[in-house]
Amino acid sequence: MKSIRTALLFTAVIALAACSKLTEDNLEKVHNGMSPDEVKAILGEPTSSQTGNALGIISGTTYIYHTDKSDVKITFVNDKVISTEGSFQ
Repeated sequence: MKSIRTALLFTAVIALAACSKLTEDNLEKVHNGMSPDEVKAILGEPTSSQTGNALGIISGTTYIYHTDKSDVKITFVNDKVISTEGSFQ
């Protein structure tokens, strides 16, 4: 019984990974003013992110999404999207 549950869990994880949220259609749903949580709800967790600030007044973060078929960057200033860019194969 335990091996059946393990096999089902493994199958579910593989199926979710195959259904990537990183698509051109989903990127088009991301717009200026969205929060990081709203972006994650659409595109999922970023592959990596970079954060910095200027004089402690303005903070900026870039989410980077990378797969073998896509490269996407979402830039935030003070936790609001200010730009999106992406390329898909």
